[in-house]
Amino acid sequence: MAENTVVKEQLTDEMIEAGAELTRKLDESGLLTSAVLWLFASDVNEWRLLFASSEVSTQGPRKIYERIRLASKELGDKASAAPLSVIGLLDENAELVKVLRIAISTGPGINRIRFSKNVINGHFIEDALIYRVT
Repeated sequence: MAENTVVKEQLTDEMIEAGAELTRKLDESGLLTSAVLWLFASDVNEWRLLFASSEVSTQGPRKIYERIRLASKELGDKASAAPLSVIGLLDENAELVKVLRIAISTGPGINRIRFSKNVINGHFIEDALIYRVT
């Protein structure tokens, strides 16, 4: 009898540093983010770097992605660890952000809080690395 084993993609030190540096660059550019985190998406077996901001709904995602692209360009080679293809945007009132706020409040800085295999109000978070939840 054959067994199927799914190997989970790893969140590398390079990805963690790239996410922190990109967050720092976006802070410097004036983009207000209420949540920033790496979230493991088990359905596609990859990590997603998510940015939640009120500016997603006021300026639109296209403008925010452009700001992220420009900030990412400033990172040089480091940016390859967090390419635009894995970056996602959320409104600051998205359900995931609301759920995370119940469990965590980091303040405006850049943290590195690992949050694995947790259930918050019935929402399962398989794995995440949280930089910010305000």
